[in-house]
Amino acid sequence: MPNTSAEPFRSAAAGEWLASSYADVQAILADDRFEVPGVGAAEAAVGTISWLRSSASRFVNGPEHARRRALLVDQLHGLEPEQLRSAADQRTQAVLAAAGRRGDRVDVMDRIARRVPMAVLAAGLGLADPDRAAEAVVAIAGCYLTGADRQAQPAADAATAELVGMFGAVAMDVVVARITLLAQGCDGTAGLIGTALHVVQDAAQAAAGWTTDDLLSEVLRHSPPVRLSRRVGRAQADFGDCRVGAGDVVLCSVDAANRDPAVFGRPAEFDPARRGQPSMTFGYGIRPCPGQAQALMLAAGVIDAVRLRCEFLAGEPVSYEASAALRIPRRLDVILARSAADS
Repeated sequence: MPNTSAEPFRSAAAGEWLASSYADVQAILADDRFEVPGVGAAEAAVGTISWLRSSASRFVNGPEHARRRALLVDQLHGLEPEQLRSAADQRTQAVLAAAGRRGDRVDVMDRIARRVPMAVLAAGLGLADPDRAAEAVVAIAGCYLTGADRQAQPAADAATAELVGMFGAVAMDVVVARITLLAQGCDGTAGLIGTALHVVQDAAQAAAGWTTDDLLSEVLRHSPPVRLSRRVGRAQADFGDCRVGAGDVVLCSVDAANRDPAVFGRPAEFDPARRGQPSMTFGYGIRPCPGQAQALMLAAGVIDAVRLRCEFLAGEPVSYEASAALRIPRRLDVILARSAADS
């Protein structure tokens, strides 16, 4: 592995290595000696959140990961990104039109950021009631990455079972792949939408000249919705000048890699005109996000509609949901400014 200026270090208290340079994060994500933490064998009852997590591609490695990932990719083939963008735009405009009158406030995070992309994706995956499906996905998503605690588990189990039932007589491994696409996309896409719109809110006149695509590209680098990626050493490996042992945890800091001055000039500056190396936000190497194009277009469609129909409240503070791995604004209020008749 490369020996870079941003040296890895190990926290004695946490017992974890931290990789923060672009080169080191790339190297770890491309090295099969570093695996994702597993969640155990599939012993839970079908239709529970534990069953979903143990059946998903995200939490397995090696040939089984490759098999499950291929199923995800197959499901994505019918989801044309530009069509998703258009559908997300239209659905967002419909939600805004129903949300109140001109001058009213709407919280995008509460009404739109999760529910609209998931409803559009659910419809694309063949579900007849996409709004109902989106509500189920929201209940699942908060428990999908970390598992459900005792308080959240009943709702997550019920939502998982509901989605399984909604897919009907589809092969179970395909059902798992479809629910996985929904669960994995929900919070990350919401975080991207919320963060991008907060940037527009605070950029005032400068943002008027930015395309949504350039805005999203720079948000992915500057303030990524996915902040870190966790790996566990499968075998001993040299990491910079350090030796990572089998079983050691390595945290790949997406935040830090995306602001590595060895790769990005003026790394702390938000510049939508920036070109060059891609961010690490959608992963790299063995497990890049298979739905990158779809997630970006779902977010873009929502942002297109909000920018068209709403005014922003400059200077409104932003707080984030409690998560070390994700960056998701708690709320984003906008002012309804245009109706469909104004177009």
